[in-house]
Amino acid sequence: MSETDDLSDHTPDDELSPEQLAQRTASLRRQVTAVGAGPCVGCGTLLCGHEALLCVVLGARHQPRCLGCLAKDHGEAPPLLAERALQWIVRRQCFLAVWRAAEHGLPAVADRPPCLFGAAAPPPSPPPAPLHDAPVHDAPPAPAGAPTEPAASYDAGQLGCGELVLELRSRLRALPPGALLRVVAHDPAAPIDLPAWCGLTGHTLVHATHPDYWIRRRGQP
Repeated sequence: MSETDDLSDHTPDDELSPEQLAQRTASLRRQVTAVGAGPCVGCGTLLCGHEALLCVVLGARHQPRCLGCLAKDHGEAPPLLAERALQWIVRRQCFLAVWRAAEHGLPAVADRPPCLFGAAAPPPSPPPAPLHDAPVHDAPPAPAGAPTEPAASYDAGQLGCGELVLELRSRLRALPPGALLRVVAHDPAAPIDLPAWCGLTGHTLVHATHPDYWIRRRGQP
């Protein structure tokens, strides 16, 4: 992704032209296809298309995991983790389009495919999931010479996703390539929002223990 590509950095889906939304969706589809080409690194099972998308959303793109292994990492029951991720997906057009394309004729109920949710009826709305210290699997090895201490810190407080990613975009652009930004984000959606945003923009989430997140700016140091 080029440094001048601003669309993936911050523009909400509903503010894109149809052509721009199609480009973003195609880019996401390529990521999901690449993730789904390999087995789960935890148990060796083949991933379905929905699990491949969950890996992108939950920050496991470089070390793909099936729903069962993702849920174990996050300390949640698989249906609850899938439901929490789905509530994030349905609010983003490009993610929802890729999610639905993965159904391949499966009789999904309210966007809940049986490969993940099993039962034909939608599950009851779960209570807010507790936030566990889930490991970050999406961080590839740091480039040689990359810093290991943050170059800057930012306390985002309770700032929500839309405003938060705008602020992160500005702060990361002020740092040199490869630099680390430490972010404190108390928003309950941050454990899903930040891995997904990093996956889309090319930045690397190298640490995530809510509310503490370390993001490496894309590019070589």
